[in-house]
Amino acid sequence: MGKKIKIYLANGLFNAADRMLNEVIYKQLIRIRGIEVYAPQFNLAINDKKKSAGSKPIYEGDTAKLKWADVLLAVIDDEDLGTATEIGWVAGYNSTQPKSKQKTILGLFTDVREPSKTWSQAKNIDMKKDLAESQYCYINLYMTGAIKKYGKLFDNLSDLLEYLKRMVK
Repeated sequence: MGKKIKIYLANGLFNAADRMLNEVIYKQLIRIRGIEVYAPQFNLAINDKKKSAGSKPIYEGDTAKLKWADVLLAVIDDEDLGTATEIGWVAGYNSTQPKSKQKTILGLFTDVREPSKTWSQAKNIDMKKDLAESQYCYINLYMTGAIKKYGKLFDNLSDLLEYLKRMVK
């Protein structure tokens, strides 16, 4: 039997689109033998948004699961503040650990405006004509650096899932 991996799925969870994406990713992950997943949106003890959700129970509950996890899978399309904080927590943890005890950070960035793929001279000219007319997306480089230092960035879910399948072999 292969390796077991515990994954913390980080993404926004306050709108229907994020919640649906989280559910799709979660269902794909649990189909992979050897993977166990924690997704905060399914922890209704602390994240049932129909009830009061206290900041300390959320912090303590999710931090316990960050400690439990081997991998942080972070969807970074909209730079959710909670997700950015979770990335920072794992990067900070890793900075105090030997390489053998560090957690992996996998980033999922699916924005179709991603500049390394959609660069064009026409877009650059249009950007110079008027303020706030960028045709490109932007991801915080500090956050991106943490992901690249401790893991890998993916532009689609299929490649990320294949990577995880290789990790558990």
